[in-house]
Amino acid sequence: MVTEVMFAPDWFASKDIFIHGFNVLVLLLIAAFSMRFYFLKKQENKNYLFFAASFILLAISFLWKMVTDLTVIYEIIKVKQVGILDVTFKTIYTEKVLFVAGHLAHYLFLLLGLYILYVVLNRKSTMNHLFILYFIIITTIFSNFSYFVFHLTALVLLMGIAYRYYFIYKSNKRKSTKLLFTSFCVLALSQVLFMPVKLYVNIYIVAQIAQLIGFLILLIAFMMVMYNGKKKSRKHNK
Repeated sequence: MVTEVMFAPDWFASKDIFIHGFNVLVLLLIAAFSMRFYFLKKQENKNYLFFAASFILLAISFLWKMVTDLTVIYEIIKVKQVGILDVTFKTIYTEKVLFVAGHLAHYLFLLLGLYILYVVLNRKSTMNHLFILYFIIITTIFSNFSYFVFHLTALVLLMGIAYRYYFIYKSNKRKSTKLLFTSFCVLALSQVLFMPVKLYVNIYIVAQIAQLIGFLILLIAFMMVMYNGKKKSRKHNK
């Protein structure tokens, strides 16, 4: 089978890597906020520890993607100076060796990060969680043959997380919860936009921007949670 990979349009390639780097930074900041809130609560609520772990996994997934894409761009640019035959050989070699490893890591870490978030928010059925974990492993393997499978699985997990935050918002009516719900909806939308990239290459750019906006809204939401947590802590100490 041929490994399917998703490339940004040539003119967008360098900007694409910059966006991946920015995603890594945003996700690490969210992980740091989660850890700070965990210690602020004097380790009473372990959910924030799991949140931190999930966002670190998401950051690692985008770091893998960024490094993989950087290497591929470097290989193609370097080999283009030699000739057409070498370009073809190098591209195939990179796809088989680097892409299978790099994209497998990207898929696995991203889906595991989303899985942890989903489990933290939905702790009712252990068997259900084990089934989803198995589904993620199988999806990761088959994602090497179709990126569509990966984005579909990510979409399902993101919709599950957004659905849960919707009910939490209905209960507490907090702005931060509304932002969390909105961010996961935007991230879910980005996965929908990634799916038809094979038919419409330029939609990749729209999908990347939507994903970036989703992560930025998520960062703002966590900053609000952190700020409100500090305010409550000060009132309690008084």
